[in-house]
Amino acid sequence: LAQGFRLKEKPRPVSTSWPDEPISDLIVNPLMVAVTLRALPLLPYIIDATQAKLSPKGDSSFYTTNPICNKKNCVNPFSPGLMDLPRLENLIWQCSPSGEVQKYVSFCKDAIDYDAAVPTNNVTAPINKIVLSQDSAASTMFFYHLNGLGYDAWEFKKPEEFEDPCVRSVYKLSCMTYFPKNQAGCKTGSQIPFMRPCRNACGSYLDQCKVECCDASTQCVFAEDTASGIKQSGYFNQDGPSAFCTGGATRMSPSLLLLFLLGWHALPERRFLFGSKHIMAVALLFCACNLQGCSLFIPSHRVPNWRKEADYLVQYEFVPEGQPESAATLNSCRSAVPGDKVCSGRGQCKPWSHAPLKVDAWPATYTAFCECDYHWADPECGTRRKSQIKAFLISLFFGIFGLDRFYLGFFYTGLAKLVTLGGLGFWWIYDLVRIGAAPTYALNYKVAADLPHWLFMSIVVLLFTALGLLWSLDSYGRLRKKRRSEAMQFMAEGNEPLKKDDEPLNAWGGKWHGGYGSLPDYPSAHAPYVTRSA
Repeated sequence: LAQGFRLKEKPRPVSTSWPDEPISDLIVNPLMVAVTLRALPLLPYIIDATQAKLSPKGDSSFYTTNPICNKKNCVNPFSPGLMDLPRLENLIWQCSPSGEVQKYVSFCKDAIDYDAAVPTNNVTAPINKIVLSQDSAASTMFFYHLNGLGYDAWEFKKPEEFEDPCVRSVYKLSCMTYFPKNQAGCKTGSQIPFMRPCRNACGSYLDQCKVECCDASTQCVFAEDTASGIKQSGYFNQDGPSAFCTGGATRMSPSLLLLFLLGWHALPERRFLFGSKHIMAVALLFCACNLQGCSLFIPSHRVPNWRKEADYLVQYEFVPEGQPESAATLNSCRSAVPGDKVCSGRGQCKPWSHAPLKVDAWPATYTAFCECDYHWADPECGTRRKSQIKAFLISLFFGIFGLDRFYLGFFYTGLAKLVTLGGLGFWWIYDLVRIGAAPTYALNYKVAADLPHWLFMSIVVLLFTALGLLWSLDSYGRLRKKRRSEAMQFMAEGNEPLKKDDEPLNAWGGKWHGGYGSLPDYPSAHAPYVTRSA
């Protein structure tokens, strides 16, 4: 039916221009149009049916792994603040006065464009301190999640000023999680439910950060029982903006592409630069790469791939000296007491808030995080960075074979660089300058800035000077060889005896005569030469 039929079909010559025919000859079948319009509401269910579902009805604990997929930004938890949603929902939330929360927000000021609720737990406290605690929780989750993704969070102290879409989406989702909006029409001071972030706010984060765990387990809406018996659920099952959830965003789906294809193929057949068959083939290829099959004969697993990753909240936890692991908390700069070893002894606490309230107070009333020594990274300075000078020297001597990419943790691009021999040299030069000019990102965190800039500049200048000299010598040698070949060819042609028919003529039609003492044959109109009389 999507092919379409003409009411009146008659032969016509093939032409790339618009056919000069009555419009009645191009009307599509009304039955086809009616069936197409009725089929459009069923399209989301058709797309959902193409997803791999191996579990019994009502049970979504089975997952299938794409064997040719490459994981990217698959961390545990896969979104910022995900594990705090049940705890936040159990708090007592109060409707705040309009515009009151925005007065005291610091870090999340640019992400909160609505009236946010405040947690009370039946404890009387000034609203500025409550908002400060919410802001601290949001900035902490932002800081830790960026570290979990491999970013150096200190570079994004003001995320609203950066164009990185992933960083901005982490920023917005963190603030939406800890600053739920007021319930619509609530009365100031009344108790209201916790408004979870909308599912498309989570979907926007997954798209912007290109989160891929290769088993479709990063679902924004889910409900499951954890190993500890806690009921864990995801985001609110509705797109924002909505009166029932916080935030709003859009997430692209193959549904739009399929709708376009259905409408495209329902049109009368035309002659375009690229035929409809080619467009259809490319579009179907795109859909095939984005939808999973429904084969029941593929391996499956119950534990999502993202849960198999190390929990970065546990990996970066702080355990005070002499305390059991059960006393672990996040952020040694906020949890430690004077005399404790903070930042693993490899850094120092530095204020994160734009305007700290009391820097000299204890316990701290501002948000602070570890700023590590240049050789160390992560929130507690426990991860050693890759060395910039090592990466530069590897790139200098072995970069043509992609070993610098392997050292930084980029296996697939290193393999491509090896196969292409450094992109015929251009990729090698690009990586050499990129690695040496400034600390660049490895797979996790930036490399340590241990390469002196003067050393990099000296090596690069000498290298390019040597390459230029070699190029000049090679060009001169090839040019000299070419001139020598031309000279030898000219000499060979000059020593070749002339045939009788090939003897050149002079300007008067006579033949040239060479040699000393010889005279040419000048034209004389058959007159005798003038001679001296005896």
